[in-house]
Amino acid sequence: MAKKLTVRDLLDAKGKRKLVLTTAYDYWTARACEEAGVDMVLTAAKTFEQLKGVVEQVRSGAPNTLLGAGMPLIESCSSDSEALRLGGEMIRGMSVDVLYASGMIVDRFAALGRQHFPAVGHVGYLPSQNTWHGGPRAIGKTSEEALRVYDDVAALAAAGVVGVEMELVPQEVAAAITKRVKILTFSMGSGPDCDGQVVFTADLLGTNLGHYPRHSKTYVRLFDLARDALTQYRKEVTSGTFPTDANSVHIAPDQFERFAAELERRPVPA
Repeated sequence: MAKKLTVRDLLDAKGKRKLVLTTAYDYWTARACEEAGVDMVLTAAKTFEQLKGVVEQVRSGAPNTLLGAGMPLIESCSSDSEALRLGGEMIRGMSVDVLYASGMIVDRFAALGRQHFPAVGHVGYLPSQNTWHGGPRAIGKTSEEALRVYDDVAALAAAGVVGVEMELVPQEVAAAITKRVKILTFSMGSGPDCDGQVVFTADLLGTNLGHYPRHSKTYVRLFDLARDALTQYRKEVTSGTFPTDANSVHIAPDQFERFAAELERRPVPA
């Protein structure tokens, strides 16, 4: 197994090779990611307590893969010290490698950066600000909006982040920004020219029961395979074709005779 990458390895890969990121929220998905050679696995949870359990599962499955974890509600941290406490607990206490955070709270990112906590920001379309965007849409299709995306990236870079996720930014804009900045850019629907790609495993593996975004690609339909397998299982049980003799264990005939004889002497339960 290849040695675990570091954040420095990711930064050194800029302009040399594309980085591969996806998500995992359980042991088996994380293990599949590690065995597939994914560069960084991302995970998240709604609360900090829930995140602890999720990270434990993911880290168990992918002990040698960089792990980026969503920093819950960084925008709700009332001070730099609170953000540092939260980040420190995640990195030192939970074995997280990279803090993944949304929201343009530059001061909080700067506090993390000064302490050399590797953090990744989020620009372009932010799902948490969906109502302000008027629903899911590309961000940066006008020159003014594209410049705001660049200004956001520049502000985060100045704050000390190691990278940003660009979500639904026009390909040309994302490519131009990627060439201009030293930090890493990870594309989620922002074209092939960023430093890396992020696609959710639910979309990649076909377990998403909702909308599949245009920027995703589905390589296998695991939900369909699971449904078909369970349907076949139900049919075989109800028809009597499962289990077969190969699925059963047996007792030696003489031992069964002794058991049967003794059973006859036992009272039938009421």
